Amino acid sequence: MKKSSHKVKNFYSHIIDNRSKPTFKEIVEKDLSGPPNCILEESFDIIEDSNINKDCYSSVEFHNLEVEKVWKKTWQFACREEDIPQVGDYYTYRIVNLSVLILNTENGYKAYHNSCLHRGTQLKPDNSWGNSKNLRCPFHGWTWSIDGELIDLPCDWDFPHVDQKKTKLEEINVDTWGGFIFINFDDDAELLSKYLSILPKHFEIWEMEKRKKIAHVAKVVPCNWKFAMEAFLEGYHVASTHPQSLIYTGDENCQYDFWGDNVSRMMSALGSPSPKLQNKKLSRSEILDGMRDFLVGNINVKEDDKITPREILAESMKISLTESTKVDHANFSTSEIIDAIQYHVFPNFVPWAGYGVPIVYRFRPNANDPKTSIIDVILLQADNNPIQDSNPDVNWLDINDSWTKAKELGGLGEIFDQDEAAFAAGQKGLECSKDNKITFSLYQESRIRFYHRTLEKYLSK
Repeated sequence: MKKSSHKVKNFYSHIIDNRSKPTFKEIVEKDLSGPPNCILEESFDIIEDSNINKDCYSSVEFHNLEVEKVWKKTWQFACREEDIPQVGDYYTYRIVNLSVLILNTENGYKAYHNSCLHRGTQLKPDNSWGNSKNLRCPFHGWTWSIDGELIDLPCDWDFPHVDQKKTKLEEINVDTWGGFIFINFDDDAELLSKYLSILPKHFEIWEMEKRKKIAHVAKVVPCNWKFAMEAFLEGYHVASTHPQSLIYTGDENCQYDFWGDNVSRMMSALGSPSPKLQNKKLSRSEILDGMRDFLVGNINVKEDDKITPREILAESMKISLTESTKVDHANFSTSEIIDAIQYHVFPNFVPWAGYGVPIVYRFRPNANDPKTSIIDVILLQADNNPIQDSNPDVNWLDINDSWTKAKELGGLGEIFDQDEAAFAAGQKGLECSKDNKITFSLYQESRIRFYHRTLEKYLSK
């Protein structure tokens, strides 16, 4: 996708001069407790103005290309460290037709192809986890140590052609950041620390490794994985898809940022109405009532009229979070507590920053079906000792279940139901559309443009 520098410069000037006000930065700079510098940082540019081909959301050929060029070449979040806290703990991660077995060993974390070297049987079922002293094939009993050494070959007299010392499980690159365990199938992969770009530096103050998983909900949804993920990369859809949120959500005045090829960010101010409602004289009580059931159980409203809804929400959230986590939240800024500060790492890892909305998203193809996908929604909570605490199982919803069935998601369930309805309509609409091209806005959907630019770079290698 080529772009004219003169044309882009004009686009950039137009966007910066005409974007909705107040901007996210203008809102947070007025908070009583100012945000950390990384939240005030801006790194935006116009990507390009070209369209993309709609076949990338339904074509089997395009999916197969992604398997070879993306899923086999990129760093992917597979599980959390608290998923496998003890030596011998394992966790299986499936992506397209590939299954990975991740283990905690005395020599650190290891990841293997989840396949017996005899006749290919899976050593552990997909979507399983637990503890195992060794890795025994359920078909014929070939057994490996958790360090990948073949330790038992039944009827070894019948396999004189097999060198047991060399018959080791095939390892996959594994690395960690912030309590997240990543895998990469590419033997020549760049270091995870380089791949993550600005992310580790920005997240230093939020210490993701000191959090624990308090909920993990997964569901197959009726659309391509990119189509599902892209809804979470922009605020443009909020007014039509989540109209109830406008009273407390900055949507068209979200801030969008990009770093390198792999990392982008969206920040939305909560407790601040949409610019679309600027002509409505919303009272402080109306804004607070709009958020009451979504984020906060008990909002302590102050008599002082000068205290903004943002400050009231932040103070209430600090009290609630300190009580529930036993971690003092008093000194965190208003923005860190209530705002939606969401990063994206190519291809499918979406961690939220701050403390009040502790979400992580992951989007994956559903096996080799380009028209369905899997969404993982994980909630992380600040905790002084996360590895030693209990860890919730994955709550797999059936394809026809409402997200509200997952009570652990609270008010998010309704939001996801609204999104999924849009996914289904979008996927069907794409397939019957006569126009083969999709158009994105230059600012509000700039992260999607940025994402597709990176995707093209991988597919062209």
